[in-house]
Amino acid sequence: MKYFIIFSIIFLLLSYSLSQDIPIIRIGLFKMDKEMNFTNVGEILNSYIKVEVGGNGNLSLKLDKESAIINFGKDLLILTLPIFFYPQKDKFISVNSMAYRGILEISENEWIINTLNVEDYLMGVLPGEMPSSYPLEALKAQAVSARTYALINFGKHKFFDLCSNVHCQVYKGVNFERERTNIAVKETIGEVITYNGQLIKAYYHSSSGGITENSEDVWGEYYPYLRSVRDVEEINDDTWTVSLSLEKIKMVLNKSNIYIEDIFSIELEKSSTGRVKNVIIKSSDREWKIKGTMWREIFNLRSTLFDIKYNNDGIYLLGKGMGHGVGLSQRGAKFLAEKGYNYREIIKFYYQGVEIEKWY
Repeated sequence: MKYFIIFSIIFLLLSYSLSQDIPIIRIGLFKMDKEMNFTNVGEILNSYIKVEVGGNGNLSLKLDKESAIINFGKDLLILTLPIFFYPQKDKFISVNSMAYRGILEISENEWIINTLNVEDYLMGVLPGEMPSSYPLEALKAQAVSARTYALINFGKHKFFDLCSNVHCQVYKGVNFERERTNIAVKETIGEVITYNGQLIKAYYHSSSGGITENSEDVWGEYYPYLRSVRDVEEINDDTWTVSLSLEKIKMVLNKSNIYIEDIFSIELEKSSTGRVKNVIIKSSDREWKIKGTMWREIFNLRSTLFDIKYNNDGIYLLGKGMGHGVGLSQRGAKFLAEKGYNYREIIKFYYQGVEIEKWY
């Protein structure tokens, strides 16, 4: 039995948006490097044809140069890239058991891209960025921050708008959606954070460790709404400890092309909030200055808010918080919500001099 019929077609991506007023966003999920299984596919389109998929919409697909070999079970179809996959009515397309709203595309550079409206996208973002067990007002503050972040970062990547990991915002699709986080998105639909009528860079992080950071002390850029604020007292308990031997320090730095034969001392240069701006390593005849953000990355630390103590074999790092420390503190938002703050008050607590506006 044939599973498809080929037609010529002109198609519109916007036809799968809940509303044409809601912006459409393209999310790079991953680059395809092996055979993938798709389910609930209703239609397949490229520049030349439309393929209607019957049955339960199951197929497997692998790439060969600039084309895709699609296996429907009894029939094969070879199509040139890019290819677009539309879902069956009232269903979500799945790729290797991961379901997504909107439509999927395999681009010419072999990326699987999810095209959907921003509100549907946020439903797949919130559970990956904030626990769904947090108070609803904290979740709503997160929803508005994440929406603002997405809109101001359209086109951050060359071939799509945002990626699906921590480089942009964690996005996991339908499988990870939760009722409470979806409510937070729906109850704040279209709301964004602005400063002087413009979208802000709505950075956020897990826990400030007691105090948030000024933007210029992390990325070198001053933003009047990203000022350091003293966080709720409960955040002071977010502590961590890491032990590093001198040999491990040398080994890890060598892998980052910083070659140190011996270590004489380690000193810290800090910002006004106590976060490490630079780590200074001195040997008998040389000095190295390593940015605190780089030190955090190469040693996989929770934050740059730490002190050091020496021991016989190396150092202890005694730290607080988790993340870069700029903007909204997610655990802080949780405690503020528990104290009775609404989501607008939470947002204005962490972002200075801002307004919350209906963008669409």
